[in-house]
Amino acid sequence: MKIIKDIKLSLDYINSLRENTYSNIKTSGNDYFEKQYSVEEYVKKIIELTKSKGDDFLFELSSKVDGEKFDNLRISSKELKKSIDKISKEERILIENTIDRIEAFQKKTLIKNWFDEKSGYGEYVKPVDSVGCYIPGGTAPLISTVLMTVIPAKVAGVKNISISSPTIGSNLPNNMLLAAAYLCGVEKFYTYGGPQAIASLAFGTKNVSKVDMICGPGNIFVMTAKKLVYGEVGVDGIFGPTETLIIADSSSNIDYVVGDLMAQAEHDVLALPMMITDDLEFANKVISFYKNKLEKMERKNIIEKSMGRGFISVLRNEKEIIELANQLASEHLSIASEKKVHIAEKINSAGSIFLGEISSEVLADYVAGPSHVMPTNGSARYSSSLSSRTFQKTIPVLAIDKDRFKEICNDAEKLAKLESLQAHSEAISVRKKNYFME
Repeated sequence: MKIIKDIKLSLDYINSLRENTYSNIKTSGNDYFEKQYSVEEYVKKIIELTKSKGDDFLFELSSKVDGEKFDNLRISSKELKKSIDKISKEERILIENTIDRIEAFQKKTLIKNWFDEKSGYGEYVKPVDSVGCYIPGGTAPLISTVLMTVIPAKVAGVKNISISSPTIGSNLPNNMLLAAAYLCGVEKFYTYGGPQAIASLAFGTKNVSKVDMICGPGNIFVMTAKKLVYGEVGVDGIFGPTETLIIADSSSNIDYVVGDLMAQAEHDVLALPMMITDDLEFANKVISFYKNKLEKMERKNIIEKSMGRGFISVLRNEKEIIELANQLASEHLSIASEKKVHIAEKINSAGSIFLGEISSEVLADYVAGPSHVMPTNGSARYSSSLSSRTFQKTIPVLAIDKDRFKEICNDAEKLAKLESLQAHSEAISVRKKNYFME
């Protein structure tokens, strides 16, 4: 980890990382195309071919990209149900207990209908009708991501929830993924990934149901596809590599701080561990402690590369620490300080905040209740973590009575005239004549 002793230099460094992470990536889809394309060019082609060729293209591209014939587009309801018989009693209890905790938290996030009778207005709150949850593949089965995307949607009242998660060839997905999906009430489980999964969910094919909204994390190709189909469907956000920021000082437990930084770094080589402190000695101790601990880690190579991207900002005072934390707008913000509540109250931008040494980010990743799908790349400045609210829509309702109409109609009529919109003005005046000038 690098030590940086200035707010501007810290921001310059992270902005450079965020901007250049994927800048040199090109692909031909494992030679599916004759030439290499940039990420956005490639994804645009995938979307157009998915729309024009449908399922045939999904089979064709997945076979080419994976180097193995793909022939298993969807898991049957029978297979989903059978997955339960292949897990232990303890594993089932673990998933069900986690579902209960997530449900309890997500129910508290819901917004509700309201109506002000005196003013004659209010809002209906309605769920999105259908949602597609993307569950990335990779080196580990992301059981927790199934729970953290599906359950908030279920709690919101979404009727139709499907999952798409990449598998190779004719293989079934990891059985624990299937079991988690089944216990969450998922009925449609598609077995392919990449931007073609996002495109098929957005536009539909013969065998893939079109959805109203797509959620979940993924690589740069998946995120670019979400960005390009937005408008055809809703999306929860455009996410980059995972990141965590720890605010620490001499009161912090160095073992816990290093443990949380390394837990974040373990995700992948592009993960970004960060720390802010006002104590240079503590910063140097963190680096030494990490290096001693690294040799014992199973994913040493990944952690080392990720921690090499990370940095520690050593600043002069609390005011600078809070200023930088808000400008970084990190996905996860852990405040490992005795001043945790005092500092937290001044944080305006973070995907999620973890207060004190017991509240480890890992708990939220898995079992505590909040979803681990959170805004990255500074997008916490204007967006929120995934929750049941993500899947709710508000519909304003007007039910004006005669008294309220009389009170406000003249202002509406005057504004219409100021905008030179005659029909708007007359829509008011005709009611005035009917109700008050008969």
